[in-house]
Amino acid sequence: MDRKYGEILGISISSTSRGKVLAFVRSRLTNKSKFFIVTPNPEIVLASQKDKKLAKIINSASLSIADGVGLSQASRFLTLAAPKNSLLRIPFCFFQGLWVGLATFLDKEWLFREVRPIKGREMFLDLIRLANKKGWRVFLMGGEHGEGEVTARKLQRSYKRVSFAWREGPIFDREGKPISAEGLREEKEVVKAINEFRPDLLFVAMESPKQEKWIARWIDRLNIGGAMVVGGTFRYFAGHAPLPPKWMEGFGLEWAWRLITEPRRARRILNAWPIFPLRVFLYKITIDTPEAL
Repeated sequence: MDRKYGEILGISISSTSRGKVLAFVRSRLTNKSKFFIVTPNPEIVLASQKDKKLAKIINSASLSIADGVGLSQASRFLTLAAPKNSLLRIPFCFFQGLWVGLATFLDKEWLFREVRPIKGREMFLDLIRLANKKGWRVFLMGGEHGEGEVTARKLQRSYKRVSFAWREGPIFDREGKPISAEGLREEKEVVKAINEFRPDLLFVAMESPKQEKWIARWIDRLNIGGAMVVGGTFRYFAGHAPLPPKWMEGFGLEWAWRLITEPRRARRILNAWPIFPLRVFLYKITIDTPEAL
């Protein structure tokens, strides 16, 4: 498998295709080698700057795939040469940033040269299709208001060779730990259900960093083939959140769609834009990069 990586603010991102991710999963399951796939986006990369435990989990995962165009833009921008002279460097980098933004519309082949974006929800469905071909067992954990169950039942109608199981689980804190004694009991029941089901694939849908930290804490004690975090994926499949138009996804404007359709998440969404691009810009003007000719 292509093991090329990009690095953004100290976070390693795998640059690969959806087809190669599927090949990786097939190989690891065939060889009974447990794996853990994470799907960082700009919000998660920003959070990892303060949360070193989260950063360590992402950097030690089996695969860290870029969930959306924002990380591809950042990676391409950071690899561009810039002058060492500080008076020239700031305006030079500013215009580089404008060009990277335009490339989102005009030259995606160039833009994605360093890091290919793979939407987590699309990778999730690709893996469900693969599971259907192989007759695998799939466990859905997390979601809210029955989203996991609705997602599993909908998928079961189309992918009849997959054996599905699901549990919502308790409420977790930011460390991925239950917030109450009752939650601890419920967590044990979820772990027991997973281990008795012995899924080939475990998908965990919570807010970051809860999902990453929960898997990291439990993965060595789970009877699974591999695990992947999927964030809000169940919301979309359950119909609790509208999918963004394809053109908005393609141009890296999903943050704007989410701001319109999920205003209660505004604080988190604004991390994707403009806070993340600004942080990347400030990072570049203060670090050494190859000097422009």
